[in-house]
Amino acid sequence: MELFDRIPEDFFRVLTSSKRDLYAAAILVLRQAFKTELIIRKTDLIAMLIESLESRILMADFLEESDELGENSEYGNGLSGKASLLVRVLKKRGWITIEYEPGTFIENVSVPDYAIATADLIYNLSEERVSEYNGYVYATYASLKSCDENPEYRFQALSAAYTNSTQLITELKTLYNNIGRYYQRILDESDVNKLLWEHFDNYREQLFDAIYYPLKTIDSVPRFRHPILSIVHSWEADDEIIETITEQGVRRKVFSDPSAGRERTLEMLIEISETYEKIENLIRQIDNKHNEYTRASIEKIRYALNVDRSIKGKLVQLLKVSNEDVISDAMRTSLNLFSHSYIDHQSAYNRIKRTVKSEGRSIAIEEHEENPDVMAGFLNDIRKQYSNKKIDAYVHSLLGESGCIQTADITVKDSNDFILFLLTTIRGREKGADYSITFGSGYTDCCGYRLPNITITRKEKQ
Repeated sequence: MELFDRIPEDFFRVLTSSKRDLYAAAILVLRQAFKTELIIRKTDLIAMLIESLESRILMADFLEESDELGENSEYGNGLSGKASLLVRVLKKRGWITIEYEPGTFIENVSVPDYAIATADLIYNLSEERVSEYNGYVYATYASLKSCDENPEYRFQALSAAYTNSTQLITELKTLYNNIGRYYQRILDESDVNKLLWEHFDNYREQLFDAIYYPLKTIDSVPRFRHPILSIVHSWEADDEIIETITEQGVRRKVFSDPSAGRERTLEMLIEISETYEKIENLIRQIDNKHNEYTRASIEKIRYALNVDRSIKGKLVQLLKVSNEDVISDAMRTSLNLFSHSYIDHQSAYNRIKRTVKSEGRSIAIEEHEENPDVMAGFLNDIRKQYSNKKIDAYVHSLLGESGCIQTADITVKDSNDFILFLLTTIRGREKGADYSITFGSGYTDCCGYRLPNITITRKEKQ
């Protein structure tokens, strides 16, 4: 579904108009009314707008809105009239709808779900919020651990753990990028007072003390990381638990069928496992970014405090702003500047320095040891890329309308077909497959690939 198939076409127009600040504040008032009241009367919403935005509403000119709505220009002169006109604009743009109580003429305001989601986004962007990363870690552990006593809620526990793990990674990446935003601010700033304010008041209070310091001092990540991985890995290896989660998801209409449910369950378990296997590396990168910002901030403050105030220093400051038209024109009329160059024996080329070749030492042959973790990671990647559904679709395309097919009848076009052919031989042994595999003797060469002789037979439906 396209975005504007669900929301009105002029929905965002209030945020691009000349009175966007007033409309944004009115949307926050609407959000507050939605949070506190189940039934919002239109008269109560107008009263809340007047109470919160009285001076801003009085100073606003709603002539353009009055003409668009077909209202008399005198209608929007008073405080109450302007507030009512503001509500009518929100209704026309699709932020609210007006309903009547049964049997009366009392108007109630209804807020669509997309309007509430957008209002929450505006609120989050306008407020400095503190992210509780450690809460996501504990919530993931508590959800998974609770299933020891309540196995009938395994599906809900896995869904909650997956949601918290995804949100944790999102918040950590947001923290990493926010440090980069502060880093860019100090690079663009040259005033000493503003640099000190950015570092000690803005960065330290809003990001370091509120977010970064609790992340490094509270031990929720190292404390719960291994228990979470232990539970997730045990669930991955237990077919009974996988089937229980799949059955619960199908019963709640979350999964369309057992095959899709089993695949989605394994995907959620793998993603949770990868999250907590890589989380320490992500925190290490955040540490490096924080140290880089701190070092650059201190160096920029030190440079600004000790900048050369002599003629040389002033010339440096002039050259920094020489791209401005006023400065460049003044320099052109006041100074006679020109450039010069010359050619010498080193201008054409650099002479190559020849070195004496020496006998090198041969590289020792190292015996390769198989790493089970690397193999497990490779198999996980294969499962993600080549799902059972994709393998079954490949086999059905080979069989067509026939009941069986042999290796000699199969054409392998590229490496993707070759991998699917090999995975077909493994998939055919599983109970959930609707076909079986019978191995013959010998091999068949096909388009440069050496394939074992097999027979793929479609299973008869019971």
